[in-house]
Amino acid sequence: MTAIERFTTFYQELSPDNISQLPDIYSEDITLIDPVGTHHGLNTLHNYFDNLLTGATSSHFVIHQILPHKTPEPLQDTSFTVTWTMSFATPKLNSGNLIHVDGITLLKIRDDKIYFHQDYYDMGQMVYEHVPLLKWVVNKIKSGMRA
Repeated sequence: MTAIERFTTFYQELSPDNISQLPDIYSEDITLIDPVGTHHGLNTLHNYFDNLLTGATSSHFVIHQILPHKTPEPLQDTSFTVTWTMSFATPKLNSGNLIHVDGITLLKIRDDKIYFHQDYYDMGQMVYEHVPLLKWVVNKIKSGMRA
């Protein structure tokens, strides 16, 4: 399997049980950036995933599209843009009901391992709109911005 195939399989089957696969997908010097923060190194990434998945009662990704980027020939890096929808449930948000979040990931691969991973998604869609007081504030702000 290629790095992008291992990435896709990992996220489609995301669970605490498959965190041990991270070294097969990511390089030791991985940098993962998302709206939560910046995570450097494989050990940090492992701890981050472990923390995220511990409280989740369900987690699933649907990969919609994987778009390779064309890079000049001398470069040995490969990059992709991946569009996805994550569905997850945790008792801490939305009364434990499923939450759906749309996102985009930029990946850079070197030597068949991902060394750069940046996620773009809406923290409101993921968290803020599922906390009662914050939901009211976010909706108030959005309604004030509409035409």
